[in-house]
Amino acid sequence: MNSTLLEILYYTIGGFMLTNFSLIIFQLFSLHPYSKPTIPVVVQSFLIFISALIINSLNDDIETIVDAIRISLVWGIQGILVIIPILYIIMIYFLLRASFRKRPFDDLLDSPE
Repeated sequence: MNSTLLEILYYTIGGFMLTNFSLIIFQLFSLHPYSKPTIPVVVQSFLIFISALIINSLNDDIETIVDAIRISLVWGIQGILVIIPILYIIMIYFLLRASFRKRPFDDLLDSPE
């Protein structure tokens, strides 16, 4: 497989695992008498395990599943840090576009009471 494609796959799976870990933490810390988070937590844990197995099978340098999870989370955080400047540029573009937009004339604002 191409190394660039593998790197994108590692970033994607790492972000997926990071999201699943965040959702598990959210579900465990937002317990109330009517919540039943057992099935979502089990499914998300299973998906994390499957993702770690995929990373472990793609990379020969990783020996254990724990190392695969750790390295995948690091790749996910790196992927987010790579995307953040692009999101900032897009946000600044839309803010500037909204700031310099000419507003339509409104008769109600100019009329005396």
